[in-house]
Amino acid sequence: MFAAIVSVNNARIKNAAQLKESRARRKSGKFLVDGVREVHRAASSQFELLEVYWNAGDRIEADERVDFHRFFAEKQRRERHDAELLALLQNLEERKIPVFPVSSAVFEKLSFGDRDERIVAVVRARLSTFESLDVILNERRRRNGENPLVAVLEKVEKPGNFGAVLRSADGAGVDAVVVASDDFDVFNPNAVRASLGAIFHMPIIMASVEETILWLRGKRLQRVLALCDDSVPYTQVDYALPTAIVLGSEADGLTDAWLEETTDDVEGRLLQKVRLPMLGVVDSLNVSNAAAVFFYEARRRRIENSK
Repeated sequence: MFAAIVSVNNARIKNAAQLKESRARRKSGKFLVDGVREVHRAASSQFELLEVYWNAGDRIEADERVDFHRFFAEKQRRERHDAELLALLQNLEERKIPVFPVSSAVFEKLSFGDRDERIVAVVRARLSTFESLDVILNERRRRNGENPLVAVLEKVEKPGNFGAVLRSADGAGVDAVVVASDDFDVFNPNAVRASLGAIFHMPIIMASVEETILWLRGKRLQRVLALCDDSVPYTQVDYALPTAIVLGSEADGLTDAWLEETTDDVEGRLLQKVRLPMLGVVDSLNVSNAAAVFFYEARRRRIENSK
């Protein structure tokens, strides 16, 4: 059991609270995760949990050794997440991850948004590389014979949308998500929360547009570009082939770099321009909604192809 922290001026708390800011996350290589489900999924992944804080209320004293087993046993009013929180705290204790009970005031300094599930973790950031993705794709192809299916996002505007894309990618069996950007904040709290924990189990690569296109060409993945002009309906593509579904920002779409074709691209038909039908007055979908349509269409075609 670790000693309770009740002061918002505690150095450890100050350092953790700074991770609510993008600049601090980038500099330290750490980020915050809140919520029982999200912390549990982080703990069950290859991410490293550095320290965890749980809200023990206002009755604890500085440096008190709070036994959370007794704490929950003696609670007069049980809350909906108590059982899940207790099980998670037990698991973290067994794994010797530092777990600090904190006062409500301290916890408020660490938490964000309007959801309070009484637990926040500091996690070390980790991203995949194209080299590690090659290993994953080769193993999956050996195991089930399925061609790679990768998502590429250029100029993601909202972290919440990115998290939602990860959630759909996880559900549809996408192998990895490539963020074709040099400065996107992958581990923004809104992205972590919107992903429902998928961010901890989906390989994510950050690279420039040029690096991404070079890798896709090297792997001979057809690049399915979500466009409005000069394109065919999204159902007219064979997604059973090795495929990268490429989505741009809602405001500007994809940059011109994606439209450049080499002789090999043309001969191998590696560049496919597709569109979603828009039958009303609006001209585009939220990028996370569009991604879900593409991902599940690819999954449907692959299921049909395997019959």
